[in-house]
Order: sequence, then C-alpha cells, then structure tokens
Amino acid sequence: MKILNVQPSSHRLTVKRSLLATAIAASVLLSGCSWLAGPEDEYIGDTLSELEPARMPDMDVEVPKIALEEIEENYHRALDVASDDEVRRKILIRLAGLQMIRSEQNQLDATEPGQHFTDAISMYNELIELQAGRPGRDKLLYQLSKAYALEGMVDESAATLDRLAMEYPDSPYIAEAQFRRAERAFSANDYAAAESFYSSVADAQQRSPFQNNATYMLGWSQFKRSRYVDAIDSFTRVLDDLMMGRSEIGDLEESSRNLAEDTLRVMSLTFSYLDGARSIYDTYPADQERAFNHLIYERLGNFYLEKKRYRDAADTYSFYVEKFPNSDYAPRFSARIIDVYDEGDFPSLLLPAKQDFVNNYGIRSQFWASKPVAIQDSLLGYLHVYLEELAKYEHSQAQAAAKPPEKELSNRELKKRQEESVEHYAAAARYYEEFIETFPQDEKTPNMVFLLGESYYESGQLANAVAAYERVAYEFLDEKQGAEAGYSAILALNELIEANAGSNDPAKQEAHAAWQIHHTNSSISFADYYPDDERAPKVLAQGAQQLLAQGENVRAIDAATRLTVWQPALDGKLQKTAWLVIGQAQFDLAAYAESEYAYRQVLAMMPAPQPGQPAPPVADGPTRAQVIDRIAANMFKQAEQQLALENKAGAVDQLLAISQLSPGTDIAISAEYDAATYLMDLERWSEAEQVLVRFRNNYPTHELAKNLSPKLVVIYQALEQWQAAANELSVMAQNDSDPDVRRQSKFLAAELYEQSGNLNNAILAYRDYANNYREPFPQMIEAQYKLVELYGKTGDMGKRRYWQNEIIKADARAGAARTDRSRYLAAEAHNEKSDELYQTFVSIPLNLPLKKSLDRKRTALDRALKSYETLIEYGVADFATQANYRIGQIYVQLSQDLLNSERPKDLDELALEQYTILLEEQAYPFEEQAIEIHEANAQRSWDGVYDNWVKDSFAALAKLLPARYNKKETVVEYDDAIH
Repeated sequence: MKILNVQPSSHRLTVKRSLLATAIAASVLLSGCSWLAGPEDEYIGDTLSELEPARMPDMDVEVPKIALEEIEENYHRALDVASDDEVRRKILIRLAGLQMIRSEQNQLDATEPGQHFTDAISMYNELIELQAGRPGRDKLLYQLSKAYALEGMVDESAATLDRLAMEYPDSPYIAEAQFRRAERAFSANDYAAAESFYSSVADAQQRSPFQNNATYMLGWSQFKRSRYVDAIDSFTRVLDDLMMGRSEIGDLEESSRNLAEDTLRVMSLTFSYLDGARSIYDTYPADQERAFNHLIYERLGNFYLEKKRYRDAADTYSFYVEKFPNSDYAPRFSARIIDVYDEGDFPSLLLPAKQDFVNNYGIRSQFWASKPVAIQDSLLGYLHVYLEELAKYEHSQAQAAAKPPEKELSNRELKKRQEESVEHYAAAARYYEEFIETFPQDEKTPNMVFLLGESYYESGQLANAVAAYERVAYEFLDEKQGAEAGYSAILALNELIEANAGSNDPAKQEAHAAWQIHHTNSSISFADYYPDDERAPKVLAQGAQQLLAQGENVRAIDAATRLTVWQPALDGKLQKTAWLVIGQAQFDLAAYAESEYAYRQVLAMMPAPQPGQPAPPVADGPTRAQVIDRIAANMFKQAEQQLALENKAGAVDQLLAISQLSPGTDIAISAEYDAATYLMDLERWSEAEQVLVRFRNNYPTHELAKNLSPKLVVIYQALEQWQAAANELSVMAQNDSDPDVRRQSKFLAAELYEQSGNLNNAILAYRDYANNYREPFPQMIEAQYKLVELYGKTGDMGKRRYWQNEIIKADARAGAARTDRSRYLAAEAHNEKSDELYQTFVSIPLNLPLKKSLDRKRTALDRALKSYETLIEYGVADFATQANYRIGQIYVQLSQDLLNSERPKDLDELALEQYTILLEEQAYPFEEQAIEIHEANAQRSWDGVYDNWVKDSFAALAKLLPARYNKKETVVEYDDAIH
C-alpha cells in the first residue's frame, strides 16, 4: 500500500522531531491490526498533536514505501534520543506493536517450531506496568493475551483474559475476551463455565460482532449440558436475529446464511433428543410462530433422513402438514413425504401419499382455490408427475383385474375381480380428468384424454367415454390416436343404443333416439375427418343407413352418394348399400324416377339367374326379386302421378310395363289388374278383356281372381258377346264346384282344424291336401310342414320323420317352383337328421382294440360330415353356421377322443409315452382342421352374420386358441337390408 507522506510546513524541524514523525507514520500503518477483528482503538497518547499542519502531497508523486525494519529502526533511534518518559512510553507502545507484527511474520515464515513472541511478551508486560492508571491498559492486556496465545502459552493467555475481564469489565474488548474465555472453557468440556461466558456476551446490552456467535455457542453449551429446552431458546434467538422476519435462508448473505444453516442443523439434533416434531409445535405456539418455522420442521426431517430414519423423517413432514394444512409450504412437505417413502422403499405407503397430495393440493382442492397463482404454479410440477403415475397405476390395476385368470375361479370370485376392475378404471378416469383439467395445453393431454375414454368405457361410463373419444378425434385431431378414438366412440355409442333399445320407459326411449342421432353424426364425422382409414367407408355406410332410418333423407342421399364415388373404388357390397340408401331416400322424397334409377344400379350389380335355374342365393341384403319389386314400386308410383294428372293412358302404359319387368310378383299382379280397370274406364274393351284373360290364366289362384268374373261380364256385355258373359255368370253360380275353390277350402279347413285344437282332423286335412294338390308348390310344401309340426305335438315321431323326408324330396324336385321357404323347411328337416348322425358319432367311444372302434368312429364321422355338407348346400344361413360349427366340433371330438382313448395295459412307461405322442400326432391335424372350420364360421360375423352358432365357434376357438380368441371384441356391423 502507499503511505500518506505528511510533510511539515517548515524545514526547520530538529532531527528529533523528524524521527518522531517517522515513528508516528509507522503507528498509523499498524493501527488497523487487531487479534480478532475487534473494534478500532484510538492511539495511546496524543503524538500527532505535536505535528504542524499538514498538506496533501501531489497525487502525481508516488508515495515511497517504508520497510518495517526501517520504521522499527527509526523508532529505536527516536527512543535513544528521547529524554521525556512520556515520549519513551509511547515509543515503546509502537515498538511493541511492531514487534508483534514481526513475530507473527516470523511464525508464518518458520519451517520448524520455535518461540517467536518472547520479545513482544516482554514488551507488553513492561508496558502494562508503565501504563498503570492510564487509559489503554486494557488493550495492552488484550495484546499480551494474544501474544501468549500465539506463542502457545494457553494458560497464560487465559489468565491474561481473566485479568482483563476482572479489571476492565466495561472495556470494548470485554466481549471478545469473554468469547475467548467461553471458547476455552467449551474446548475444555467445562460447559457450565462456557455457558456463563457465552451468556455474558449474548446478553450484553451493547451489541458486538461476537453476539450472534456467542448466542449460537451458548445454545451448544446448553445442549452439551442436556438443557435442550434452553438450548432451543438460544438457537431461536440466533435465528430471530438473522432472519428478521424472513421465511427463507436464501435471502441472507453468505456468512449469515451459513450460521443460520448451522443453527438449524443443531436445532434438528436437539429436537431429535426431545419429542421431535411435537416438541417444535410445543416450542412455538400459534401466537409465537416465526416465518421460518417451516425450516425447523424441514431440517428435522432432513436430519432423520440423513440418519436413514425414514419413518421419523416422514412422520415429521406429516406432522407439519397435519398442523399447518393451509401453509404455503405444506405441499413441499407432502412431496418430501413421497420422496422419503420412495427412498426408504415403502411401496405400500407411496401410493396413498401421492393420492393424498393430489386430493389435498390438486386443482379441485380447497387449498388450490385459496392460493395465489404463484403458489398454484409451484404445485404443477408435482401434480404433473403424480397425476400421471396414479392414473397409469389405476389403469394397470384395472387391466390386471380384467385379465383372464390363470386358474379357474368361482362365479363369486370372477364377479369380485370384475368389480375391482371397474373400480380401478373409475379411479383412473378421475386422475385422467384432473390431469386434463390441470394441464389442458400439455403435450400429453391428447393421450390422457384417450386413456380417459378407455377408462370410462371399461368402467361402464359410456356417455363420458364417447365425449372423451370425440375430443381426441375431432378437437385434438391427434395423429396417433385420433382415428382409433373416433372409431371407439362409435363402438361406445353402439352399446348405448343397445342399452336403451326395446324399453317402454319414455326416458330410455328418448335416450335411445338421441344416441342414434349422435351415433349417426359421429359416423359421418369419422368419415369426414379420417377418410383414409380403412374403416371409414363401412362407418359412412352405416351412417347413411341411420340417416335414412331417422328420416334425414337429404343427408342420407349426400352420404350415400359419397360412397358411390369413393376413391379408391369400394367393393360391390358397400356400393350396393349406398345405392339402396339412395333408392329408399329418393322414394321417401317422392322422387320416384331418381329412386328407380338407384335401384336399377343395384340390380345391375346382381347376377342374373340362368334360364331354368333359381336366382343365386344372396348372403345378406335384398334378393334380386326384392330389388325388382322396388323398381316396380317406383314405376307404380309414377303411374299414380300420371293418374293425378288425369293421364290414365300414361298410367296404363306404366302399369303394363311393370308386368313385363317382374311377371308374377305381387306388384306386377296388382299393376296388371289396375291396368285392366283403367282400360275399362277408357272403354278400351278388347284390350281390357285380353288383360283380364291373361290375368286369369297367369294367376288363377290370386285373391284378385275372385273379381274377374264380374268384370268380364261387363266387358262381354259391352262387346255384345252374350255367350261369354253367360259362361262367366255360370261360373259365379257354381263356386263350390270349382276345383280351385275346393282346393282353397280344403287348405283353409286344415288351418281351422289346427286353430281349434282338433289335431287329428287337421292332420287328415293337410295330408289330403298334400297328397292331392301338388300345385301351387308353396302351399303344398306348407301343408307338409304342418304335418311335421302336428305329428311332433302328438308324439308320433315316425310319421313326423316321414313328412320331414317328404319335405326334403319335394323341395329337391320342385325345380323352378322351388322357393326360399321350401329351401328353409327342407334345410330344417335335414338339420335334425344331421344332428342325430352327429350324436351317434359322439357316442362311440375309442376302446381297445383301437382300430376296430376307430373304424366305427370314422364311419359315423363320414355319415355325419356328408349329411352336414348336404345341409350347407341349401344355402340357408341359419343352418349353414350350425353345420359348420358341428363339423368343427366333429374334428374337435375326434381329436379329444383320440387323446382320451384307452391305452394298452401292457406298455411300460417309455412305450406308453411314445404311444401317447403318436396319439397326439394323430389328433393334432384334426384339431387344426377344427380350428380352420371354426375360423371360417366365425368370419361370417364380418359379413353381418352373428347368430348363436357363430358365437359358439368363437367360444370353441377361445378354447382351442385362447391367446387369440379368448378376449372380448366389439365390431361395427352394417347391413344393406332393403329399406
């Protein structure tokens, strides 16, 4: 450093004064040195008073540095020439200070132990005697004590401090002296003395730099004496002084922060010796709470945690949360509880702790509602983690409970597992809800909403599931799960519709209608938003059908029209469905020409029958004949429109065209009959006669034929053909002799006999009709079927079997007259025959000798298979699925019978094992064949066929291939039934 060079104003100073000035300058340099940062002191004496007024040197002139040796030498020279005792005393004081500095430096520079402060000690002892009765003697005692301490003369240093304390109790050095005395006593384990000394410093009215440290060490002294309550009081005083109303240590300067941390640490130790958190609460009653109270609880918990006393740590944090539930710091403590449980490996406590955190501080809690945004924001990090963890935990538990059990359970146990699964799904839903509500803009929210929908669905909250799925699909437009969510919404809506169907409850009826509308709109939205999804066309087709059913004809036409132009082009089935919807919707809108066009598009997609052959069977939807009926209906409606315009001639042309389009159909018959009537109105008698004669020839048994004779009488009279008219009148007069009348009477009699309960007469009448009236074929086949029913009721199973065989033969030889009804009745009869053969096969055991019993089994198998294959050829879906199921079960039964067959009794263990392996090899192909057949039967559900036999095939597959089929699946079905 640069020393300020004070120059005298006159150069006539004596050498003596110059030397004295040099010494004074040195004293200025050394005056800032003290033992322990004690208070600055005035110099002893008033040496500077002898100096003349000073002036500041030129700042551009460098102040020369004066070496310590030079200063000391100057003081010695001054001492040699000084004759005044007072001056000599003051010079000695300066020399003692310089010697002290030299001794400290020598001690620092020394490489080996030795004595360095002997001269300084000697000087201070001499000065203390010289200073008797003068001010400043306490400082000399202070410096002497320091010299002793540095020289390692601990007892002498302590004795000097004791002397200072006794002789100068009001000295500015007394605080440090007492502090040093306390430290020595503390080091010597004399905690009572240390407490006394520290107390004098801590309780002093005049503050000193040692006061906080003294209060801190006072607490330690009291702690060492097991005076824990007093120690806590002392430590509290330290924190009160340091914190000054603050709540966080981070707000303090570093030195104060370190002392505060140390104080909190020892307080944690002290409270651990008492009653832990309870002692903290008792120490600081509600009216004496500090802003930093939470730090004490926190450090105590941390202390326990460092000692791996996990339970004590968690209890401490829990105690704070219990006593201060509305504290801003309560969430932090709750989070620490979770961390402790995690670190201490308390899995059973971890989950409830997270649940409590969410319940106590989540967005739905009172705590959240009462806190400012800053506090709410501080909770988000925890809630983000815990809500997701809890939701996924509950979801996984629900899935585990819903998983098929590894062992067979009772119905009660299964019901309990199901209830547990639903409860866990409902709990997962609540956590997903709160996550979404808390973090609406989070990147995970779309996935959380989807999982929420899954949880809702599995817990039976279908309406909520729909809302969640549709948010993902149509609000978030989630790329990963949007399409799946949209489709899942449709599935859930299907269940809602089914749940409210067929009820007489007005509320359920209203809900059913509302869910149908919702389902329709959701289907349309799915096709709008996810047209590239492979399910979109079927969903749109279903939506179009539903719009039609709801009377939304215009929208139905729009949706169906989209399907007709869909790219890439759809399969024929969906195209046909679309045109059917358009046809029906246009018909309902009275746009009959447009409707006719749509139905003609459908007709063009259907294969035409070969001449002399029945129309190809249709798996589902309308038959070719039914479509033709729809076209004819539109033509009939257009004829009515012509009549409304009073254009009877145009109406006749339309009606006669119908009979050419679909001869023999009901609508064609009605059209032809009406055409004859309008021809009579137009007095076109010859044409009318031709139509009616043709009608009689073509439809002699038709109901309208009863009215032909009166009409022909009118026509013949108009044409003046009197003989013909007379003939018609004769026919009318002799009705009961008409063979057709007799035939109809006979059939009607049979029906009435049956209705009255006279089964014997009914059997006679039907038998007579069936034996004598082969035409028309449909009535004949019905007569045979009635005989099957009635013999079944009377228990005459032999005759019942006879007429079943007659139905089968009649249907087989019917040719072009064969009908869907006759095919169905024949298939039903054949089905019973096949089932008997199946039961015969099942009843044959595989006993030893295996070849013989296996041959019998195979013979029965072949007969049953052949019978079922014939049954399938009927093309009746109801029995085809049953036949396929039975065929599959035949192979399953054969496989099981092989595996369970009787083993030879003379086989050793190895031979028996090989024998069993051979049986398994023989049985395996039959099981594979059964799987293939059941899968084919199950796949009928894809085409909308899902009867009990398809379900049974699924059940069989669930046993044969449990990994693939033993799960519940829901599919969207559509149909293109004629509207």
